[in-house]
Amino acid sequence: MIRQRFKYFRTFHLKMEEEDVERKNIAFSVMLPSKGRNRRIRKKSFTEAVKEKYCMSDPNKIYTSGFVIDIKVTGKPKTSDSEAELAYLRNVVLNNSCVGHAGVPSEGLSSLCPNVVDLDLSSNDLTDWKDMLTILSNLQCLKFVNLARNKLQNKENTIQSWNTPLPQIENLVLNGTFSSWQDVIDLTKKIPSLTELHACENEYEDLDHPEDAYKCLQNITCLRLNNNRLRSWEEIWKLKHLPQLESLILSGNPIQHIFYKEEEECRICCLENPAEEMETERDISMEMQDIVEDIVGDVLQMADSMETKEGEESSKSTECQHGDPFSRLKLICLSETQLDNWTHCDELRKYPALKSLRIKDIPLVKKLDPEERRKLLVAHMPNIMILNGSEVTSTERDKSERHFIRYFMDKGSKPERFFELEAKHGKITPLRDIDISGGYKEWINVTFIFKDKRIKEKVHVVDPIGNLRLKAAEKFLLYDSLLTFKLYHFACGPHHREEDQTFEELCKQTQSLPISRFDVMDGDELYVDATDNVFQNADGSLQYLQIYSYIAK
Repeated sequence: MIRQRFKYFRTFHLKMEEEDVERKNIAFSVMLPSKGRNRRIRKKSFTEAVKEKYCMSDPNKIYTSGFVIDIKVTGKPKTSDSEAELAYLRNVVLNNSCVGHAGVPSEGLSSLCPNVVDLDLSSNDLTDWKDMLTILSNLQCLKFVNLARNKLQNKENTIQSWNTPLPQIENLVLNGTFSSWQDVIDLTKKIPSLTELHACENEYEDLDHPEDAYKCLQNITCLRLNNNRLRSWEEIWKLKHLPQLESLILSGNPIQHIFYKEEEECRICCLENPAEEMETERDISMEMQDIVEDIVGDVLQMADSMETKEGEESSKSTECQHGDPFSRLKLICLSETQLDNWTHCDELRKYPALKSLRIKDIPLVKKLDPEERRKLLVAHMPNIMILNGSEVTSTERDKSERHFIRYFMDKGSKPERFFELEAKHGKITPLRDIDISGGYKEWINVTFIFKDKRIKEKVHVVDPIGNLRLKAAEKFLLYDSLLTFKLYHFACGPHHREEDQTFEELCKQTQSLPISRFDVMDGDELYVDATDNVFQNADGSLQYLQIYSYIAK
């Protein structure tokens, strides 16, 4: 008889080679479905979820539904001097674990799992940033945190008022949390060591933030904003002075245009340099000069020289120290955007450090075949060294640039890049369309010619050249001279271009090669020369004169 619920638990004691005793707890859980009951999902605390997954299962727990076989091996020997139960844990994965609140004890997590480096809490039921920040602030070794698909709300401005230090997080994933961009900026202020930020699928339409927001993002090297609702490049341009930004991922946004402009004055410098105070000091200095001028001229000259020196130092101090906009941006991803004009490629060329580009499924090149699409993009942007993950070689670039010229040669509207490349490579001869398929046939008609006799014969192009000699010997009764007569191919058929018409001997050394190897096509002629005196001249002049006399006839 099969029981509805069954629980089996057993502990093994294993002896180690060093005579140490190690205890491993192995728990087996078997649950059979119970009829007529709906499964009830209970929200857990973070602490409870960690213990349930990584600690020994509770032998008194009763299962009421579902069919699960769960085998857990816990109780790993301690590798440090810590007394924490799970001190060995470095990676904690609790995705889809029904975690609904923190549940951190008053003494914190130091006695449970203080050494966690990677934490995955994606797709849970956490809704309050207070719970999330409580968990993060109690794990001081964290480097990577995935909070994706938790609908987090900043109730009572918890993020802004949070004072407990956060760990040294370097990589933070906030995809699908629907946290506002302002909340994200305020959160990064609490995490100064952050280098990679994922803020995808949050429905951002703008990136409004205070002018000094760059200070809290100054260590960001990679920013991912995929699949939001960003349309205007003006919003992207607000990130222009992130000093360390190297990778910007924008795929899946309905971006419709791109631009690059060098600003006359850096707004960051304006915030850092109190211009009004400088102006006030200068006014006071001028008043003092007026007073001194009335007293003594020498003092005035000295004051003038000091002011000049002061002005030079002032101009040096106000010189922008932040470089060009996006001065370190090396990679940008614009796949699945709405870019539809070649001018966008011209603008991408202006980004000073851009070397790698991912750009697929955009209206501009969507209708082109993959090979032509890549050639046009490579030719248009000489600064790009890696396109869609593949390196651009110098040979590929040269071929692509020539293809670009031919592609736009007959078009009325030409991009500016066309004239640059034409100046570089000169006028390119357009490729002629040659129909090679029409000239190739499996069976062809050729004409055998011997003296005044002409015989048309159908031959199979995959047959060896030796078959042509046999046919010639058969038609003209030349069996006695089969091994000595000469056979010549005249490429005069309609599928040969006039400048390609040739007259050449089919040597006996090639008897085993197929007919198609020698470009024998439908309508060509084969000349047979069985004369004895054709070989008298060493240069073969006589034999060619005799064969050409056949052609003249």
